[in-house]
Amino acid sequence: MRQLTLGMEPLGMEQGGLTLSSTTLRSPQVNSGSLTEMILTEGSAIQPMHLLPLLAQCSAQQRWLMWLSPEMPMNKHYLDSLGLQNSPVIHLDVCQDTQKTLIEKALEAANSHLIIEWQGKLEEAQRRDIEQRANLSGSHVIVIQRR
Repeated sequence: MRQLTLGMEPLGMEQGGLTLSSTTLRSPQVNSGSLTEMILTEGSAIQPMHLLPLLAQCSAQQRWLMWLSPEMPMNKHYLDSLGLQNSPVIHLDVCQDTQKTLIEKALEAANSHLIIEWQGKLEEAQRRDIEQRANLSGSHVIVIQRR
């Protein structure tokens, strides 16, 4: 696995049912956050829960790993199998009506990294808002949209 430094130019790639783009806001702060967007097609081998270990490696400081989705939460044995036995992980069930408020509160607390399974269409203004809040909080956010 290749490591990339923060502050890189936007990345776009498409492969095997997955479109990935990443934008990292540049700031002189050490704790600048980032927004990464993924589009998963039906039948994709990548599932959102597989991204939790990636988020766990995003910072030297220990933060909560939050997974916001309409899915059922994972069990403890599965988290252990991902190597997350010592990482604080929380799953919150969201719907289209509550996701924006939950994201705002989580990023305002500035103590977690997030995986968000976005419900509905992500508007450009919402994208910019999440990106700004992530940068200010030092949080790394992965927004997943399904097609």
